[in-house]
Amino acid sequence: MTSGLAIRPPDAAGEAQLVVDQVTFSYPEHPVLHGVSFAVRHGDFVGVVGPNGSGKSTLLRVIDGLLRPEHGAVLLDGRAVLNHARRDLARRVALVPQQFSLDFDFTALEVVEMGRYCRGEGGARASARRALQTLGVEHLAERLFPRLSGGERQMVILAQALAQQPEVLLLDEPVSALDVAHQLQFFDCLERLNRGGLTVVCVLHDLNLALQYCRSLLMLADGGVAAWGPADEVLSPRVIGDVYGVSAHLHRHAGQAYLTFSPRPRPERRGRVHLLCGAGTGSLFMRRLTEAGYAVSAGVVNALDTDEVSGREMGLPMAVEAAFCAISDGVHEENAALAAAADVVILTDVPIGPGNLRNLEILRAAVARGTPAWMVAGLAQRDFSGGSAGVGLAGVRQFPDGAAMLDELCRRPLPH
Repeated sequence: MTSGLAIRPPDAAGEAQLVVDQVTFSYPEHPVLHGVSFAVRHGDFVGVVGPNGSGKSTLLRVIDGLLRPEHGAVLLDGRAVLNHARRDLARRVALVPQQFSLDFDFTALEVVEMGRYCRGEGGARASARRALQTLGVEHLAERLFPRLSGGERQMVILAQALAQQPEVLLLDEPVSALDVAHQLQFFDCLERLNRGGLTVVCVLHDLNLALQYCRSLLMLADGGVAAWGPADEVLSPRVIGDVYGVSAHLHRHAGQAYLTFSPRPRPERRGRVHLLCGAGTGSLFMRRLTEAGYAVSAGVVNALDTDEVSGREMGLPMAVEAAFCAISDGVHEENAALAAAADVVILTDVPIGPGNLRNLEILRAAVARGTPAWMVAGLAQRDFSGGSAGVGLAGVRQFPDGAAMLDELCRRPLPH
């Protein structure tokens, strides 16, 4: 997959600190990267994500000049990375590897001092201590590196990279072996360093960490660019579904966005279901039926209602009315069109009042044209319209609750 969704085109070379221009790379008899292009601004925080084997770690090694591309180039402030002497490049770009093994009993401070080699100047010990202090782990200085925990080792290796005083920090899955607390601690440090002006390019698997910390994201698939742009746009349910083959759902709570995932809907469609819902009564139906292989639509729901948010996150077709407004003629017609295309029309246990009473016209129309129409029993207890809700619904099949309705739908496909 190459340049499938260029959400944001690469910056012009003159505006970017780091430019990857049409990079292609292969191991013997194994192509890995195909025409990868993107550009990183000074001070950006870029995440590189994608499925296993998509070329993320290889791309990082090409950027660091450890691998030579077959075609294309990597430019650092307009000059090819491969035209830099290795020591000169290490003064500008530092790489934190996925794993760092050391069998000798060096102290943490001595390991950090190794990062000063590229500088070739005095004060290595003081610079190493400052790097540890910057990360708040100066207490590890005299401890033996092989005896540190995984999280402590990663902080020391990050300090080693900082001792190089780089302009660009590359990281290859730096928290893959860490627990949640240490992952957040590590990325909080990266965020603080980035705010101080350090450009960060980080390969990571956890899409929620990417969404929380990265401003820009490059998503690779099959060695090519599947998407590149602002993190919240790259990590849309549609893009994630196309690249990872799962259903992704974007949620927002207390100002924080996060993703959840579920198995992708079955490729075979079992039929179309239209939900007459609202007030959160349709969200479970949306997820369960979509996962079971049904094409789901909904209406009329009000903007920002729980069901509207769920349906929007899942990319479902919906008839949406403005918040706190009764159903208008135009939206009612949209709802009718969605219902007419369905194999079954379902009224959830949503309360019925003057604002959404017209949804029942959709249910009656389904009965009239012979489309199966189902509802959750007990409408009289949910009728706040003055008693008119139950009129003309004699042909509607009633279920004791939504769970029974879902069981019926998921147990057998509807005829087309």
